[in-house]
Amino acid sequence: MLRDLTIQNYRCFKDFYIDGLARVNLLVGMNNSGKTSLLEAVCLLVNQNSPSLLLDLLDKRGEFAEQLFIRESGEVIHRLNRYQIRHIFHSHQFQPEQDIHFKSRQESPLSLSLSIGLFPSVQKDLHSEDEGISEQDDIDTDAFNLVFIYISDERATRQDISIDEDGSIESRSFQLLKQAPSSVFLKTSIKSLFLTTGMMSFEQLAALWDKITLTPKENSIIEALQILEPAIERINFTSRQTFNSGILVKLRGQPNPIPLGSMGDGMRRILTLAMAAVTVENGFLIVDEIDTGLHYQMQTDMWRLILEISQRLNIQVFATTHSWDCITAFQESLAQTKDSSIGKLFRLSRKDENIRAVEYTPDELSIAVRQSIEVR
Repeated sequence: MLRDLTIQNYRCFKDFYIDGLARVNLLVGMNNSGKTSLLEAVCLLVNQNSPSLLLDLLDKRGEFAEQLFIRESGEVIHRLNRYQIRHIFHSHQFQPEQDIHFKSRQESPLSLSLSIGLFPSVQKDLHSEDEGISEQDDIDTDAFNLVFIYISDERATRQDISIDEDGSIESRSFQLLKQAPSSVFLKTSIKSLFLTTGMMSFEQLAALWDKITLTPKENSIIEALQILEPAIERINFTSRQTFNSGILVKLRGQPNPIPLGSMGDGMRRILTLAMAAVTVENGFLIVDEIDTGLHYQMQTDMWRLILEISQRLNIQVFATTHSWDCITAFQESLAQTKDSSIGKLFRLSRKDENIRAVEYTPDELSIAVRQSIEVR
């Protein structure tokens, strides 16, 4: 588990530190206080073998442009996404000699740095004395790389991704990494899933189900769905999604299964949460706006499920919310556990460029909820 986290020069974080992290961590704060950026930092740090994960995070934010290759006839023959990386840096500038750092020092030390570097040949040119030109004039932006350096258990690895002259990266640059030999990366592989407010596709859920079906974890999925509909007895995924298939559930007393989609967005959200949780055993579940689609009366049961699974499967959870109902439900579920210390609430508070984390222990959170003290 992560017990502490340092974030430097990443998005809204200039120099941020949080410690005392628990097994289940609920993050609150005003808009633009850094909640989602903190989730991204956790995701990038704990996935020590996945540089391409950065593109997934940029995708979630919509920070890319689609480039089309078109024949003279007007036919589109190829599509390519280009990602502008300047905005991942605190300065929002594309320039060398600026670094992003993610670190966790306690328990199991991990670190990741991202920087804009130059090819050695270009660095040599910069110091050439017989050209009679300034350093600025000699910079060739084609020669920039985005450099990933991972350190885990005192082992380090480096991976360079080429950056185009406009400060963008092509998606195919990362696709080449997937074809690289495994020795390029650290052997450390930590399971994690990052859920946003958007829906996971049928194909993504079906891939998770393939890892769950016919295992004891399947029972946890049924229990999760029964939070919203106690009559659910079974669930199944068909080979493809049509009007009458896809994700089907069997209800007690009903002769035929019905599509999960007919039972509302909340049912699909709780299914996604439960499937993600049981899939990342010994890893991390990262959820933005965890209460999305769930009625407030069901959120205490949702949190009870998350707390139970996190302990049983050794999962660390990071989640965000803006909802007072979600905070209240979190506190109530913690109060019902044998060890309430497994969960904490952290409020991210911003003043100018500085962001700090204010910790609420279960006892402090109980007082805040009981007295309706604003913590968001």
